[in-house]
Amino acid sequence: MKKILFALCLILTLGLLTGCGDDVSDDPNLSEEGKTVVTEMGGPFTASEFDKFLEDLPKMPGLTAESQQDIGDASGAALSEAVMSAAKAAGWDEERFMYIYSHTMTMVSLEQMDKIRAQMETQLKDLPEEQKKIMEQMMGQQIGGQAEAMQAEVDQQVPASEQTIIKDNMAAVYTALGIE
Repeated sequence: MKKILFALCLILTLGLLTGCGDDVSDDPNLSEEGKTVVTEMGGPFTASEFDKFLEDLPKMPGLTAESQQDIGDASGAALSEAVMSAAKAAGWDEERFMYIYSHTMTMVSLEQMDKIRAQMETQLKDLPEEQKKIMEQMMGQQIGGQAEAMQAEVDQQVPASEQTIIKDNMAAVYTALGIE
């Protein structure tokens, strides 16, 4: 009986998801694993859902720069429980909140890598021409390759629609996290 109920719920869920406009099946870069995770988490998040996430994020223990200082040496399990409780108290499905947080932090990491690369390129301008060529070659091989690999990984795991929402709100993300 449980298996039949589960199968019916799964069919209903899949039917509802196919009716949504945010179908991940047509995202050409998203891996099968990424599509499965997104589907299991209720589909890609919307701009309004992300706005609520940004509003609630500063209230979550240990997820912002300020709250990390406040919690001190809290263990991982205690911190996870505190975050989950706070997310639930704010009206979130805990897994959905952490899904959005995970994708947001992935995009923050990618943005930080791009900023580091831009800073290094700026610093190259002051080097003598010979050193500049060596450093440019090294950067192209190491940092450029890492950035491309990371972007490819992000593209496989984070739907393009979510990437756009996060990028469009990156200043608000930094503010909510209390960084930069």
